[in-house]
Amino acid sequence: MSKGRLEAFSDGVFAIIITIIVLGMNLPDVFTIASTQAFLWEIFIFIEGGLIIGQFWYSHSKLFDQVTFISASAVLFNILFLLVLSLVPLFTRAIMQHPDMTAPIIGFVITILITSIIFQLLHHAVNGKDSGIDNWKFRISSFIFVIMLGIISFFAPQLSTSLFIIFPVAGWLIQLTNRRSTSQ
Repeated sequence: MSKGRLEAFSDGVFAIIITIIVLGMNLPDVFTIASTQAFLWEIFIFIEGGLIIGQFWYSHSKLFDQVTFISASAVLFNILFLLVLSLVPLFTRAIMQHPDMTAPIIGFVITILITSIIFQLLHHAVNGKDSGIDNWKFRISSFIFVIMLGIISFFAPQLSTSLFIIFPVAGWLIQLTNRRSTSQ
């Protein structure tokens, strides 16, 4: 399979995922204080989900930048990665509709964890023995952070959801820092 076809397919899936998240939002019929607060919560969840999808897209595109050969295992892991990532709109919608419930957040946490694990397998399938784990400390701390958010969701679902924004923001900051250090 050509690299271009795989990247085009993947980019399309990423775009569709973000589109589905925004289509899951509900515009209030009447703008009262309560309905506006609920709508602002949905916008926050959309931004949070969009940043997470964007982080995965950026990491995915970076992974395939220097690749010349796409193995069958890389295609398989890429499809699995995209399939699991496609569950994000389901859980963002559930969080929008039920902000005080734990189950949607746990589903979201599990989806992000499984997606991250499959991405590491994809990384290994693409780079083979040279894959290494760049920023392994960040990856391990990210896993621990996401698991902690799942635990917090049992006690304070909205707090857990609100803190989830740290996950993509930290990822973006680390990638920007790495980009600056490699360009100097």
